[in-house]
Amino acid sequence: MITTTFPATLTLVATRETSNTSKTPGEAPTPTTYQSPLLDAIDGAADAPDGHQQHGVAWHYGNPLGEQRAFERFAGAVDRSHQRVLQISGADTLSWLNSLISQKIDALSPGSTTHGLILDAKGHIEHAFTIVRPQASLPDRDEDPSIYLISGPDTFDALQTYLTQMVFWSAVSVHEADLALITVIGPDTSTVVAHTLEDHHATSTLAATTPPDTLPEETITFTDPLVGTENSVHLLVPRPVLTDAFTTLIKAGAKPTGLMAYEAERIKAVIPEVHADLDDRTVPHEIDSFIGTPANAPTQRATADDGPTVSYVHLNKGCYRGQETVSRIQNLGRPPRLLVKLQVDGYSARRPEPGEAITSGKRKVGRIGTVVDDCDEGPIALGLVKRSIVEKLIGSGATGGSRSAVGTQTNTLEVEGTTLAIDPDSTHLDEAPKAGRQAVDKLRGKTR
Repeated sequence: MITTTFPATLTLVATRETSNTSKTPGEAPTPTTYQSPLLDAIDGAADAPDGHQQHGVAWHYGNPLGEQRAFERFAGAVDRSHQRVLQISGADTLSWLNSLISQKIDALSPGSTTHGLILDAKGHIEHAFTIVRPQASLPDRDEDPSIYLISGPDTFDALQTYLTQMVFWSAVSVHEADLALITVIGPDTSTVVAHTLEDHHATSTLAATTPPDTLPEETITFTDPLVGTENSVHLLVPRPVLTDAFTTLIKAGAKPTGLMAYEAERIKAVIPEVHADLDDRTVPHEIDSFIGTPANAPTQRATADDGPTVSYVHLNKGCYRGQETVSRIQNLGRPPRLLVKLQVDGYSARRPEPGEAITSGKRKVGRIGTVVDDCDEGPIALGLVKRSIVEKLIGSGATGGSRSAVGTQTNTLEVEGTTLAIDPDSTHLDEAPKAGRQAVDKLRGKTR
């Protein structure tokens, strides 16, 4: 159940013990122990095969490639309950979190969704998360807002620990919310979700009063334009009723769809998972979707009522840890690497694994991240590749994009003998003059 009590005094909530290996249906996930109850409740549910990260949720339900068509033709419901949810509540929530992250949320309005990063002192990415502020249920609670951070399981404990340590004297409570994430994507999504949310009643006990075939009143819905199509909705439901909520969506017309289909959409949108797709040297400018637009504009001071961007970084806010690196690259330089979508040779007998080195000849030029099969494109992946290599391949036209091109391009990229090719549409090369560099050159009397 969602806690709605806002303490008047500072409350620090300890993190859940990670040594607990219980696999009860209501248990919040850990990277090593979580098993979704839907693996037993839904026919055909199967874990990820060898070579893929084990998330503890269904990789598919018996038709791994066919299920991806649900996103195009119907509505596919994906169990993403391995993701974990952090609830931050209290009078100082917005101003306190705004001072710590890359996004500007001090003017985040109820019903809004955005994203944020926590960087280290050198500007390297430590945490990435989705930020949800639900619609306020009671007008008099606006002065004590509550927001939710959705994070991958591998980095969640470190995120919670860091935020808890940064509370100090602020009127903020930080604790894990007992909520599970379900994502619905496809042209029928709005119809399915509307049907399952209708006829809610004001109640004091969930089990006795929730109407049949509707989601519980505590359900939080939000949209996220970065992954999926415009026809997508994400739902946070009380974890103890995850199976009932998922079944309700299926009865309303959604098709059970495995995480494999969602991962394919994520890769095509070039949205990384911190643990799988990035390393400890990654800076935000290496990922187009983290910076968003206007990526070429100089940084400036934001006004007080500026809201968040749809990306992960608000270029006109400060100050937060690592902001100096963001500003320096934005105004003066270029990122050393770029996150790109890769076409993977489907005829290779070996499937690359996240973290393995990408090579060109005998030279290491990057690292590969998530690899998944797409129903149209075959094996695809995310990769961090040196910017100079991306420029060379895109400039020469030898970037691939089809299976035949993967095997014939010059300057071939490989992972342990498996050939890769960069999808040229997955990134853009920012060649515009940097405002800060132009100012420095003008001061020194140089022209470019």
